[in-house]
Parts: sequence; structure tokens; C-alpha cells
Amino acid sequence: MKTLNLLTLTVVAGSLLTLTAQAGILGSPHDFHSRSWNNDPSDPATVCSVCHTPHHADTVSGPLWGHTAISASGWQMYANGVSPGANIKYTPATAPTGSSLACLSCHDGSIAVNAYGSVASSEYITNGAAISEGSKNLTHSHPISFNYQALVGTGPTQDKWIYDSANPVLTPDANSPGFTAGNDMSIKGFLLNQQGNLECNSCHDVHNQEGSPYNIVNNPHLVKINGTAGGVGSLLCRSCHNK
Repeated sequence: MKTLNLLTLTVVAGSLLTLTAQAGILGSPHDFHSRSWNNDPSDPATVCSVCHTPHHADTVSGPLWGHTAISASGWQMYANGVSPGANIKYTPATAPTGSSLACLSCHDGSIAVNAYGSVASSEYITNGAAISEGSKNLTHSHPISFNYQALVGTGPTQDKWIYDSANPVLTPDANSPGFTAGNDMSIKGFLLNQQGNLECNSCHDVHNQEGSPYNIVNNPHLVKINGTAGGVGSLLCRSCHNK
């Protein structure tokens, strides 16, 4: 069984950077068009079909999802008494939802990257790029799949050190190359999904369309907000956390 770690992803992606300087899926860690197993006779350079399909799609895991999906049952979520050092004020989700399930279809480590269509599964994400190493244990990662605004406040199930979702996010200095602002730069508009939930793509942009562009050195993990403002970093964390 072959394995695929983050270094492999970024090295492969880096070889394409000279051809694809602009932001986008091409040249990013999610561009698998040159993989040996990615040989669809009707489209030998396919990019999107590893994850998406125009027909007979899964309607739960993501838009036109065509990759093998992971079950929403059996997960250990980040919670008090379960996660090391956790001190949270809200009721955790019982399972990942929406786009997070789509991410975990590969990043759990139990389903192959090339588990789609008729391709034989052979490459699995491991090491730091695998979130739970196949155990469905999310207790060591930032909590996901919860309504952000419900956490804002001073009540017993709220956190007074979380900014209101209407607040603007922090953005890099003008000299940080390539940052692309969205139409709505509030926490709700830029980081949360349409339901106001925090999911994996609140911090990471798979398609690299808004926020900081993919860069093999400075932003290998497709973090949406990367850089400094006034010489101070951690902009993504400090956009939500009043610390």
C-alpha cells in the first residue's frame, strides 16, 4: 500500500508553480492530475474528478461530491473531559458535518486519496496531514461543525473571549503578496459557512480562491489568512479569539 504525506503533496505541487503562478487548484496540494493513477481515458489530465462528479453525486459530503465518502458515525469530537486541556463552554457536535466530512474523506487517513470512480485505491494520507489516522478521533484538533455565533456571549455555554461573527477578520499588510479579499470580510462572511458553522474550510481554502494564495514555503497548508499585520502574526487565530 502506498502512502502519501504532506511533503509529497507539496513537492508535487511545487513542480508546477512555475507554470501556475496565479491562485487556483492547479499547482496546489490538491492537484492530482499528474498522479500515475489519474488516467481517465476520456480526460487524461483530469483535475476536478478526484473529488467531484457532474452526475450521480453524493449530496451529503459536498457539492457534486464524487469521492468515496466517510461515515458520519463513530467520531470522537473535541470536548471537555475528552480532549487534552479542553476548556470549552458549548455542547460539541456529535459528528462532523458538511464540508468537514468531505475533507475527512481523505484526511482521516482511512480512505485513499484515489478512492473514486473505478480507480484502485492505493495512496493514503498519513503523518501530519492525516487528522485522525483512521481512528475517527478529533480530540486533538480544533473543534468543528458547531454554530459560531451561538458561542458568543457571557452565558454558561458561551465564551466571552470570542468575537461576534459580524466583526471584521484581520488581514495581512498590503505587502503580503497575493491576499485576495472576499466580498464580505466579516468573520461570518469570510470564515463561516452559509449556516454560520465553523468547519475545516473556515481556516483552509481547498480551491485557493479567497485569502492567502498557496505557497510551498510560506503557506503550504492553504491557510486562508497568512502573513502579518503591523508585524504581528497569527491573524487567522486572532480574528476569532480575543486573546
